[in-house]
Amino acid sequence: CAWSGLDLQFSADERALFFASTMMNLRNGSTAYFLEDRWINGQSLREIALALYNCIPKRRRKIRTVAQGLQGHSC
Repeated sequence: CAWSGLDLQFSADERALFFASTMMNLRNGSTAYFLEDRWINGQSLREIALALYNCIPKRRRKIRTVAQGLQGHSC
């Protein structure tokens, strides 16, 4: 996205308002990250299964897309 390179800081309330008022369009899942993006009823796997998420090395969290994850591809 256009603003991804900016160092923007948001409060927890601001983030909650943003997530409550926006929606993700998954399409074929090729651009949504499996662990990081909010593609499951407005939540991410990170939010749903934090203990599992924390077991995954940071360098691998933004590699697998939803499309790859649902097809069972490994990174």
